[in-house]
Amino acid sequence: MVLSAILVVLLLFLLVTRYYDDALYRKAAVLSLSGHVITTLVLIPRLSYSWDIGAFHTTAIEIAAGTVPGSSTSVTSFATVQALVYTLFTPQPQTIGLFNGLFAVLTVIPAMYIASSLYPRVEQDTPAVMLLVLFMPVQFLILSIPMRDALSVILFFTLLATLTRVIRTGNLQRGLRAIPLWAMLFLLRVELAMITVLGVLMVLCIGFLRVLDAELSVPSLLVLFGGVGSLGVGLFSELLYSFDRVNSALQSRSTGGAVYLDGMSYGSWFDFLIASPARGFYFQFAPFPLHVGSMFHLLALLGTVPIIVLAVSAVRSLSECKTDTAVAMLLVVVYITGIVGYGTINSNFGTNVRHRIAFDYLLIVFASPVLHQWWLRLRVWVGVVPSEDGEDYKQQQEAQELHRGA
Repeated sequence: MVLSAILVVLLLFLLVTRYYDDALYRKAAVLSLSGHVITTLVLIPRLSYSWDIGAFHTTAIEIAAGTVPGSSTSVTSFATVQALVYTLFTPQPQTIGLFNGLFAVLTVIPAMYIASSLYPRVEQDTPAVMLLVLFMPVQFLILSIPMRDALSVILFFTLLATLTRVIRTGNLQRGLRAIPLWAMLFLLRVELAMITVLGVLMVLCIGFLRVLDAELSVPSLLVLFGGVGSLGVGLFSELLYSFDRVNSALQSRSTGGAVYLDGMSYGSWFDFLIASPARGFYFQFAPFPLHVGSMFHLLALLGTVPIIVLAVSAVRSLSECKTDTAVAMLLVVVYITGIVGYGTINSNFGTNVRHRIAFDYLLIVFASPVLHQWWLRLRVWVGVVPSEDGEDYKQQQEAQELHRGA
């Protein structure tokens, strides 16, 4: 039955790639999907760390048997999908892990669309974005694990791509497609769904200012961001977490061998606001060298190094390249509120590695012009020199003009 699941995953992959005509993606995605299959069937069962695989598996078995589980809504939501897969195939975690590999590979498609929409004047082809999303090692491993991360990430990026298309085309009817995507994401990861709402509110505010012919200056955008951020804190405190629950969650996640900023608690919402920027920074970039106490910590630190490079490249790309303002503000608001929101609760960089995958991929999207320049220089270095009459040569010239000092 595992073999039948592999065949179905392969057929679904071929069906999607039939309508996505990109030869490089097809070759790279086949390699990546093969790696996910091997990781799921061979590597993960032999790892000593089991994450929450057992909790999802038990809940899925209960649902498949017709029993009402007592797990949380987010766990039950994914376990329902897992139970459906169990009904059709072998009821074991590796089966849903195979489909997670498919979700991970297909996430590239909306990510590349978002990148090309964010920087419409830089390039349409973003192979560096594709290759990083497919093969970043830590993210590759996590998205093969039979839990909800892979499905959450692909829903998140598909939702952002849908909203981006609405912004670029001005066709509000396309926004109706975002509603079921948002609802599914809300059931799996309510935090990702709520920060998307904040991003949409920011876009609506920008649209309102354009109707009034108001200038979209940096100060006005900062004021809008402050207002949306304040609303986000209100939604966070009223809908997601009460003050007592925030401290309770903070303490419950300050356990294990990968803890940082342990012993901390909030005495008021003012403390919460003051601490949120630093905790957001920790969420995105921890562990730091002084946190290393085991081989696992060292591997996590090595995985953080490319994230730092991506963050620097993202800042440079956003500051130097022409962007679609509305798309940029949608993504920036989602990114900042996301890392700050998660950072105020999380205190374990082992958990952070899973929760920040979506934001790692957003950094790749932000950094796509610099990454594309590196891709062109790599082609020259290995001897694949673009023809002066080809599209690659034009893109290389544009990249050199935009990033002359790189």
